[in-house]
Amino acid sequence: MQKMASRMWAPWTVMGLMMVVISFVIALVVSNIEAGWFEASKAAREAAAAGSSLAVDKGTIEATKAWVPGFKFLGLGFMLSGITFLLATILGNLRVGGGNVQRALGVPVVLPDPPMTAKLFPMLMMMGMMILIAAFGVSIWLGINSANYWDHSIANELNPAGEGSSLLRDLGRIQATKTWLTPLKFVGMAFMFSGIALALLTIVTVLRAQTSRIVEIASGNR
Repeated sequence: MQKMASRMWAPWTVMGLMMVVISFVIALVVSNIEAGWFEASKAAREAAAAGSSLAVDKGTIEATKAWVPGFKFLGLGFMLSGITFLLATILGNLRVGGGNVQRALGVPVVLPDPPMTAKLFPMLMMMGMMILIAAFGVSIWLGINSANYWDHSIANELNPAGEGSSLLRDLGRIQATKTWLTPLKFVGMAFMFSGIALALLTIVTVLRAQTSRIVEIASGNR
């Protein structure tokens, strides 16, 4: 874990930062598309036929609103994973450093048994990442369906859609997915933050154990 963590924390953090920055750039580009869409009259926007530039722009806007948040959350997940890997690296260095100090003093090397939190925090981090990856996958599906739904004439196809029509079924699935998808992303983030909290608790536990060992050595109780 220590070797992998020492190699992974920097690339994962940089990757997450890049994803968040890319999300911002995409939002800037789509904001221009949205501004152009609203420049058209309300009648022109609603009457735009499927496949027209206005309908395609509307689909692009709604699709971006659907998948970009999932992409941003995944980027934050990579950054939090990088922090978790860095904490694991610190924890490993503490154990190695504690052993080296005891060898230098010529006393038997006594290292504390890894606490349960040391086994739990990597699992929480991985669980959080899996949830965020799954949420991003659903976000892509949502974006595709949103683009397909809005690529229709609002006045002539979407508004007159009757009960039980395929358009209303698509709209129902889109709205229902939006309802639970956002809480799912926060569940993933909660796992990530819980993993970081347990990693910090593990570091505190190891520091306390090493402090007690140093006190024993200083007291002559080797």
